[in-house]
Parts: sequence; structure tokens; C-alpha cells
Amino acid sequence: MSRKRTLLPDIYKHKKKCVRPAQSEENGDFSDNALMNGLPTDTEASLLYLKNLFPGDKFDDRLPPIIFKHQLYSIVKNRTTVDKHVGDLRSSGEIKVFKLGADANDLCVVFAHDYETHILHVMKDLHVHNHIIEKFLRVVKNCNDVSLDKDTLMKDFRFKDEEITQLVKSSVLTVRDVGSWWLSIPNAGVFMKNFMRGRKALLTMIRKCKYREILQQDLEQRKWPKLARLGILYHIHDVIGADLVESVQTTSGNLLRLKD
Repeated sequence: MSRKRTLLPDIYKHKKKCVRPAQSEENGDFSDNALMNGLPTDTEASLLYLKNLFPGDKFDDRLPPIIFKHQLYSIVKNRTTVDKHVGDLRSSGEIKVFKLGADANDLCVVFAHDYETHILHVMKDLHVHNHIIEKFLRVVKNCNDVSLDKDTLMKDFRFKDEEITQLVKSSVLTVRDVGSWWLSIPNAGVFMKNFMRGRKALLTMIRKCKYREILQQDLEQRKWPKLARLGILYHIHDVIGADLVESVQTTSGNLLRLKD
């Protein structure tokens, strides 16, 4: 499998009018024109591609497609451009950004529609009152922060203490500090468990290779543990974007080399 097909196989097949030279994203010129003309940027196309890699069926559709922000860096090399476009999509309400993981920089992205659909199903299954669900959906639509405080919830959105307790029980909020909560994704614990298992499995595969390096096309053919449900391609973009693995272009294809 060639590198081009690996990185953006389907997005540009279906959106041929969006094909553009890789260096255009590096310079930022084409992306700015794309935004002005209403065309998807490379960042948006990459988000859609990574979303399609997410195996929702393997989680019994109990999770929305979750994309780590750093995975985008494995596709779009200009990180400043990625950060700008993610910020634009976040401000426009097309995506939601969440703090997920121990590191302060571990941010993940979920498309807003997918998140709203997910929390609606979760909260209805838990028999949360409709008026609480409706109020929380307004929070989701109007707040772009990764966390919320008590003043915002009570003064701006008219939540009562017992209603906030219901939100915490529903796992749409998790405690950050006294009087402060992270906006969260219900069932995210299941995702993180599988994510860490898959990352460890992939790094172990590369570590066992000669010189601790392997061609990506060869790695993709390796047997993948069934318990690591997110899939090998999902994790290839993870380890490259997180700078755990160096990606080097060679005449034989893309070489992945474990960093010290």
C-alpha cells in the first residue's frame, strides 16, 4: 500500500475537487482560499478520514467516533495550520473538543452532531428528565470550552444542584475541581482502555523489529490483537502524530522508526 493511499484513501476519491498539492497546506495559501470558498480544508478532510477509521461497531455503537487532535499531525504536517482550523471548526460549532487522558495536551475531537446524538441516547437510556437533556444540549451548542464551572451552569443555563448531579451521574460531566467539571464523553473509559492497549501493542511490534523500524506497508500486514479494537491504521496515525515514531520517506515506502 502506498503512503498516499494510506493517509487519505477515500476522502479524496469522493471529493476530487478538493485534491491539492501537499505543499499548499504547508504554506496555508490554499487552505485560506478553501475556507473562503466553502470547501473543506485538508484538516477537515483528515478529520473525516480519521472518523471513518473509528470502528464504532466494535464498541456496539456505544461511542461516537473519537479522534485525537495529534492524529491530524500525522497527515497535515503544518501543525499551526491544523491548530488554526481546529479552532475555527470549534468556534463554528462543527466539532467539540475534549480533554481526554493524563497529559494536558491530550485533546480529542468529536463532530458536534455525533456527540449530541450520543449523549441524547445515553441520557434517555438513563431516564434523565427531558428538560435536563434539553438544557444540557443548549450548553453543548453554546459552550466551546473543555470545562464548565458552577456559576456558568447555574447562572447562565439555570441548572439546579440536583440537576448537575444528574449530569455527573450520566457521565456527560466529570469532576475537574471543586465547583468545576470537564465536559466529557460517556463510556470514554472503555475507549481509553482500548486506546492504550492498542498503542502499546503497536509500539511493541516496532520495538521487536530489526533496528526498531519497519515499512508501514509491512506493519499493516501484521496480525493485530483482537483485544485492541481500534485497529492498526488508527494507531499508526496516533504514534506518528504523538511523536513516538518517526515517519521517513524511502524509495520502498514510508518507514516507521521508533524514537528513543
